[in-house]
Amino acid sequence: MKKKATSSIPSSGSTGTSYVDPYGEEEIDPVIYFAGKGYIHKKNVESILFIGIDSFGEAQEREGNSNNDQADVLMLVVIDHENKAYNVLQINRDTMTEIPLIGPMGDRIGRAVSQIALSHTYGSGLKDSCEYTSEAVSMMLLDEKVDHYVSLKLDSIAIINNSVGGVKVKIPYDMTMLDDSMKEGSEINLNAKQAEYFVRARKELENSTNISRMERQSTYLNAWKAKAKEKMNADASFALNLIGDLGDYMITDMDLNKLSNMATDLSDYEYKGMLKIEGENRQVEEDVSSQQLF
Repeated sequence: MKKKATSSIPSSGSTGTSYVDPYGEEEIDPVIYFAGKGYIHKKNVESILFIGIDSFGEAQEREGNSNNDQADVLMLVVIDHENKAYNVLQINRDTMTEIPLIGPMGDRIGRAVSQIALSHTYGSGLKDSCEYTSEAVSMMLLDEKVDHYVSLKLDSIAIINNSVGGVKVKIPYDMTMLDDSMKEGSEINLNAKQAEYFVRARKELENSTNISRMERQSTYLNAWKAKAKEKMNADASFALNLIGDLGDYMITDMDLNKLSNMATDLSDYEYKGMLKIEGENRQVEEDVSSQQLF
């Protein structure tokens, strides 16, 4: 029997899904309401969460059900295969949101309000930790599904940078405390160590907010993508070689063929730009990281 969804529209600012009339005759997609407007999902859309881990070394399993590796960078790539286009949603690691709460025996004991970066510290540091982070992103986005994930250790920065022969950027403000050549306004082709400084440095700089660092990461990504596309056009094996070089420092739920196809799609599709969630930095006296929701 076909179904028909029926619902009244919630008030502005509320969220929810439509009710389904099991005796209806017409089948339509569920409607999601946000800010007084109804939405249905696009067809043939895929999402991939890229997770930058804040530690060096090969990806290895940790004993127990916790680890020290935080999700320092979170970028959700949303691919519209029908229109051959994609966006990137950049998520601040400091975002306070609900994350899965995992007990010492690996069992789920609820949810906690915490920095989203800490979602990765539950689990062995491998696929289970990536799944917890993907779940946290999904919950933050009103339970929208995250289809796939790719996590990369800090060693990946040098590999990614060197794969295109360095990335040229304009230094937005004084970074000479890290490297003498990284003067405000100068344009330099970053070597591996400079690339790490550019996308990672925060506490050493006068402007130490993660928001400022995210702006540099966006700048770097855009510049790298342009050079990577040239490399892929000139060498069909570029993506496969890069994936192979990253292998020891990467955790993903996709196989080699899926990763290669994803790289080809992103190279061929139109980039619609970087999206961000508006917010503000706050310091609070209460330890909100310990709040539990059941």
